This record gives sequence, structure tokens and C-alpha cells, in this order.
Amino acid sequence: MIRFDQTLSQDTTGMDNETDSKGREDLQPVPPTISQQMIALLARMLIRMIGLTLQIRILGSDELKNARTDSSSGQVAFAFWHGHQFPLVNHWRRKKNAVLTSLSRDGSLQTLILDGFGFHCIRGSASHGAVRGLIGIIRAMKAGHDAVFAVDGPQGPYHEVKPGGLYVGMKTGAAIVPLGIAVRKARIFEKAWDRYILPYPFTKVIILHGAGMIIPPETDTEKLDQMAENLGGVIEALTLEAESLL
Repeated sequence: MIRFDQTLSQDTTGMDNETDSKGREDLQPVPPTISQQMIALLARMLIRMIGLTLQIRILGSDELKNARTDSSSGQVAFAFWHGHQFPLVNHWRRKKNAVLTSLSRDGSLQTLILDGFGFHCIRGSASHGAVRGLIGIIRAMKAGHDAVFAVDGPQGPYHEVKPGGLYVGMKTGAAIVPLGIAVRKARIFEKAWDRYILPYPFTKVIILHGAGMIIPPETDTEKLDQMAENLGGVIEALTLEAESLL
């Protein structure tokens, strides 16, 4: 596990001089190409058109309300599985959500797409620019944004929670809100590591909020890993419950 507890405890004003996990300084995002800009435009149109047709049912609103009340900051960090995010993009458009996108060329494409829906994109990933990325998320939350984490990313293992999102919750006082997402009819990309789910137009979608999880200040690394494992179990249970409600 990356030792967020050591690195992020330093004054965030030193972010510009940080190094990545391999000791290289000042990693910069890969700039998008012209073809990526065209692809992003088409992707935004597709997401918007399909998103407008989806029959989305939101459940667990009281759990979300309680999580905001329990959070010392009033903000929350949503946690869900990679591959389940398609219905969320259009549903969350123009809301104050911060999301971590990688420094890679793929991350540049993802950023172009999410920017078009009003997401506040912070560049960084678990492999490169992790510290800068998580500091950016923490700053965004302190400025009033919620955070959005596909917690088993960026490249798996499949449905194994990484601890970065929990650490952000610990540092900001924000509750971690697990989501179970289910789609009645969809194309599932079986060969993708995250088994990406692309909903068919007009299909039914369930988005189920679970109870917020508060991460106590100064939680040690071992306990954080244990809480990450527990969070994975909760997301899996919520996903199965959401599927049963379709």
C-alpha cells in the first residue's frame, strides 16, 4: 500500500515539488490529441442520449442524508465498482463532484468526457501522481465538492477496494457512501478487466445508497486496509440487492 499516512500528512503547499511512486518529479498529464477531442465529443453525445432514456430509480436517499449529517465537512465520498459508472455520469451532471483521472492518454480522454458533464477532474492515479491526485481531491472537498471513487481502480484487481478513497475520508471527515448499481438490460464487455456495463436505451437502472462510513482520524494502515475490505463487502451486497429490485 502507498504510505498516504506519511506523505499526505505533510503541508499540501509542497504539492508542486512532490514525486511519484518511482521518485520522478513533477509528472504532467499527457495532453489530449485532436482525435481524442473528437472521440470525447461523440462519447458525450452518446452518454447524454442514452442517459436521458434510462429509467433510473434512486434508493437510500435517507442514508445519503444521514451520511451528510454525520460528516464533519458536510461532504461525502461515493464509492462504487469500476465498470458500473455509466448511469452515474449523466445522472450527476452539473453537480459538484470531484473525480480522480489518470495522467495517461486514456486519462486525458476520460477527463475530456467528464469535463463536459461538469465533473471537477483531478489528474493522478494509484501508479503515477497518486499523492498529487489525492491532495487535489482533498482540496476540492474542502472547497465544497463531493468525491467520486471507483474504488477498485485504476486497473483492478476486479472488485478489490484500494484504500485511497478511505484515506481521503479520514483526512476530510467526509463519510464514505457505498453505492450498489444494477442495470436490467446492458451490453457487458466480458473481456475488459472491469466487465464494463453499457446500458441499453430505455432500460431500468437502480442506484442504491448504503449507510455512510466514517473513518476515524489517525486510523492506522492495518485498520484502513481492513476497512477497505469491509467496504468491498458492503458494495457487493448493495449491488446484489439492487439487482434483486430490477
